[in-house]
Amino acid sequence: MRPMNANIGLAGVAGAIFLAFAASGPAEARMQCKGSFQVTKYGLIATPYCEEQQIAAVAQSYGVRVTADQVRRDPLTKVKLCYRFGGDVRLKGSCGAYAPEQYR
Repeated sequence: MRPMNANIGLAGVAGAIFLAFAASGPAEARMQCKGSFQVTKYGLIATPYCEEQQIAAVAQSYGVRVTADQVRRDPLTKVKLCYRFGGDVRLKGSCGAYAPEQYR
């Protein structure tokens, strides 16, 4: 019969191995953005994911409490932020038809 500490040690090692594999998957799969563009091995590609991150980042720089996930999940939030901050040069490609100059 093994002592109780040995069982805890084996469980701890198994848990650590599981976490190491689980943590390595999403980190490699995570997209990297540079402004409104996704960084790929072929160069920069415009993607809605990165554009929405850029919209949230610019809105946050103006003091608005919003996350990229909120912009991504709620189209009306995106429209409101683009209408409000779309004149910022950092959002020229991200906001497109929602920019304020389109309404003048």
